[in-house]
Amino acid sequence: MPLQLDLAAAVLFAALLHALWNSFVKVGHDRLASIAVICGVGGLLSAPVAALVPLPAAPSTPFLLASVCTHVVYYYCLLNAYRFGDLSRVYPLARGLAPPVVAIGAALVAREWLQPHEVVGIALVSCGIVSLVASARGGGDRRSLWFAAATGGMIAIYTVIDGLGARHAGQALSYIAWMNMLEASTVLAVARLRRGAPIWPALRTDLPRGTVAGVMATLGYGIVVFAMSRAAMAHVSALRETSVVIAALIGTLVLGEPGAVPRIAAALVVAAGVIVMNWR
Repeated sequence: MPLQLDLAAAVLFAALLHALWNSFVKVGHDRLASIAVICGVGGLLSAPVAALVPLPAAPSTPFLLASVCTHVVYYYCLLNAYRFGDLSRVYPLARGLAPPVVAIGAALVAREWLQPHEVVGIALVSCGIVSLVASARGGGDRRSLWFAAATGGMIAIYTVIDGLGARHAGQALSYIAWMNMLEASTVLAVARLRRGAPIWPALRTDLPRGTVAGVMATLGYGIVVFAMSRAAMAHVSALRETSVVIAALIGTLVLGEPGAVPRIAAALVVAAGVIVMNWR
């Protein structure tokens, strides 16, 4: 079930937002505080939306709770992957593993079986993304690879959970709003328990940058969840993870980072995968 043009454009915009807000996190000195601020902003933005829409339908409640728990584990794996390894290796590996796992999960759980050309397209997208790991010059110990792989697994799990949850909620917008509010309160509570009272000045220090990143993250993932309520989860996931290539191209073309040829080659492979995946 290929994405309609308007949904595909929206998901590509979400991928751009994802690449941009991750660049804010990358330059931060306290990643736990950055994640807490981003989630907190998402919760604040979602509160008025939740007041204006009906409550999510009862069948979506298990998905909401499972999503929050999975996101917390995802943040734990992501922060540790960045702790032990370079961003240039961790990020592409984590994001590149997600689309094929989402495709398998969506097929098994939601019976979203893919056509052969769609499987080839998703494989091309993931290969293009993961190829950025080989072209990266950074390093890190093996723990970073294990945590990156676990991060990719968590991305796939919460993607399928949220895709199904939005479909069971009655209105995707109500699911998105309550998911953001529950996640914000949980992540802030975990940050307080882990860091203690010093987390509050760290949050204040990160507030200006984190607020901008939080707006981007909330809008971007909201678009993705809404798209998954209307289209095949594997398609949305693969298109969303083009954020990795967008970030790589920004680094090469805007920031002047080395490695232009392999990054552009990876972008072409991903573009070919998107075309094949959505071939009618």
